[in-house]
Parts: sequence; structure tokens; C-alpha cells
Amino acid sequence: MPVVRISEELFREIQKYAEPLVDDFESALWKVLKIAQSNQSKSREGTIQIVKGDVTPQKMFWTPVLESLVEQGGEAPAQKVIEQVEIKMKNQLKPGDYEPNRDRLPKWKKGVHFQRLAMVHEGLLVKNTPRGIWRISEQGRQWLKTNRDL
Repeated sequence: MPVVRISEELFREIQKYAEPLVDDFESALWKVLKIAQSNQSKSREGTIQIVKGDVTPQKMFWTPVLESLVEQGGEAPAQKVIEQVEIKMKNQLKPGDYEPNRDRLPKWKKGVHFQRLAMVHEGLLVKNTPRGIWRISEQGRQWLKTNRDL
């Protein structure tokens, strides 16, 4: 594979087209090229616009994850939590959420895993649990009480 060196400025520009936690540099660059080709064939004027797939905002997973854990006694296997999140969000998940990522998982499932990490960093989930087990913290219970409608 060839090695290409680019400036930090160009790297930051291409990052603007990347879907966080989904795209790597190459897939973001392909998006930019496809947009440029599409715009070039339509018109030589105007600006480049990217239309991302219609997906649920990532933070929307927090409440269903925390609710699922409370309903299961405060702790549960990740797979059980994810199944409950899907049930709770069946009317909120958008078509783009079901598109597969590079690892063939639907985007929404990958999003739940990434948001679990974010919730651990925020102190809403306990950090040091056995592998595959998610546990709500006291701070997570408090967050759920005050933010349930987010």
C-alpha cells in the first residue's frame, strides 16, 4: 500500500466529511471524491455538500441503555442490554441505523457500544466490570432521573 503524506490542514478538511466512529481516513476520502464527482457532473458552480445517512443521534442511546440496566437489577450482559435497547427504540431507529458498518454490525449497535464507553467516561456506568457485563453507577441512576426525556 502506498504511503502518502498530507498536511494537517488537508487532514482536518477531510475529517469534516467522516462519520465519527465509523469512517477511517480512506473511506472519508472516498466520500469527498464521490461528492466532488457528483457536483462536477451536475454543475461547476456551488459548494460541496455531504448528505449523511439518516441515523439516530448517538446520545439518544443513553436513556434506553440506563433504563434497561435498571430494569435488570442494575447489571446485565451487554447482549441483553442491546436487545432491550432495540425494543425500546424500535420506533426511533432510522433506516440509516440498520446499514452495516465495516465490521458488518448495524450502525446503531456499534453506536450503542461507543456510547457505553462515553457513559463510562461520564461516570454513568461502572468502569471495571467483568468482560461483557454492563453495570449502572449511582451517578447513572441520578442522570436517568433528571434526563429521562432526552
